[in-house]
Amino acid sequence: MKKQRLSLRILVGIAVPAALLLGAAFFLRFGSPPCIFHALTGIYCPGCGAGRALRALTELRITDALQYNVFFTLSLPLAAVLLIKWYISFVSGREIWKKIRITDRGAIIYASVMLAFFILRNIPVVPFSYLSPDTFL
Repeated sequence: MKKQRLSLRILVGIAVPAALLLGAAFFLRFGSPPCIFHALTGIYCPGCGAGRALRALTELRITDALQYNVFFTLSLPLAAVLLIKWYISFVSGREIWKKIRITDRGAIIYASVMLAFFILRNIPVVPFSYLSPDTFL
């Protein structure tokens, strides 16, 4: 059982960085794919503009990233910390940064803010129209 667990940790330890590098190379070469939800409905999902925001962040254009998708841009540091915590904890086999965690209440608040962002960015009236990713193109 220990060998399986160790081999899985080694596999994840290698596969996750490899997948991130391949994904980053693909993203930088071809850009982000179009949003299928927006193409089908004409409504902006909470992720619309996230690809452009990520591209702007790689070029250190923070204000552009905020204009494309403010929710994604502000959520990225939290997501990065949580993913790094999970990765290191899984690969090392012991939990790190025990005080950094997501509570049920925190998850509900985050989901509520995302839902509010989803609704508000689709209201075609100023100031809500500024949340649209196409406003600044």
